[in-house]
Amino acid sequence: MNLKKVLGAIALGAIFVCGIYAAGAMYQSGPTYDGSKTDVVELYENPTSYDTTNPDGIADVIVKENLAKTTATNVVFSIVFNFRGYDTMGESFILVAAISGSIVILRKALHKKEGQLE
Repeated sequence: MNLKKVLGAIALGAIFVCGIYAAGAMYQSGPTYDGSKTDVVELYENPTSYDTTNPDGIADVIVKENLAKTTATNVVFSIVFNFRGYDTMGESFILVAAISGSIVILRKALHKKEGQLE
């Protein structure tokens, strides 16, 4: 049983070190899009006449093509439900399956525990 604890501690340490390394690498890489040229209030209030003449990263592409490819005026809604709809649906099914599996496992353990007490 001590070996399991040691291996668990080593695994957690390795994950911790990898996480710190990845965070440092992301910090040094700098932003790919700063959003300084996107007026969020104007985009929200009037998306059909938003000025997209000055491109600023991927956000400009999303703003320009959102209304042409979808009927949603809310950009976040269109990305989550129109562009990534199948992915979102798959994540929902995985979440429901994980919750259902946990309930089944915990219910079995609870019934075994109750049977042993009697």
